[in-house]
Amino acid sequence: MKGSEMFLPEDCTREKIREIDRKALEEFGIPGLILMEHASIGIADRAIDLMGIRNSSAPPWRVTLLCGPGGNGGDGFAVARHLHGAGWSVTIHDLGPDSSHSDRQTNRSICRALGIHPIEASYGPDLPAESDLIIDALLGSATDCAPRPPIDRAIEWINRQQLPVLSIDLPSGLVASSGEVPGAVVKATLTVTLCLPHLGLVQGKGPDCAGQLWICPIGAPASLLPQQAPVFPPKSTRLPADSIAIEQ
Repeated sequence: MKGSEMFLPEDCTREKIREIDRKALEEFGIPGLILMEHASIGIADRAIDLMGIRNSSAPPWRVTLLCGPGGNGGDGFAVARHLHGAGWSVTIHDLGPDSSHSDRQTNRSICRALGIHPIEASYGPDLPAESDLIIDALLGSATDCAPRPPIDRAIEWINRQQLPVLSIDLPSGLVASSGEVPGAVVKATLTVTLCLPHLGLVQGKGPDCAGQLWICPIGAPASLLPQQAPVFPPKSTRLPADSIAIEQ
């Protein structure tokens, strides 16, 4: 955040954030993979800061990522390879292996080439995660209705684990525009929201579901963003409670 200025409601609508993405791609020619890469660097950096650095004699941190079929899942695959590169033990549960989202599938292919083979999950078993951290990369801002199987079962599984949970952009199942919860929703320890915070993170059930709220720039040009929005580097910054000027 720049100074102590607050985001205004019109800065944080789903439509506004989608328009920024569209203009970055169409008017500035920034490929979606570049935006996804910036996001994933900031998210991985936040995960490392959350868990801390282990010494050389300690076993690596173990992370379980649950990746949905869209761009949020693509962010998860990109985060997975960064954490793998940092020496973490990485497990990916893929809930959209046949996705048509090209950037997602590119990062999925890179993970496989690195030897991180996703588990194609239908989400029936109720097994504890052999992990230190769960990363929720299931659903993004397009959610308007209750998550359907197998996503709903994956969300319920996340919430049964006694582990810290990092949600990407917003907790899966939360409606970005309102903070409504029409069905299963992830209860996150912290959320790294991307580019700008969604209204739903501070309205309705949003504050109860998001945990600590952090913001990460994704490489969108400064000319598309409110003055107070972070632009560079792709590193997450804690959002103070009073950083969004929205009546509760």
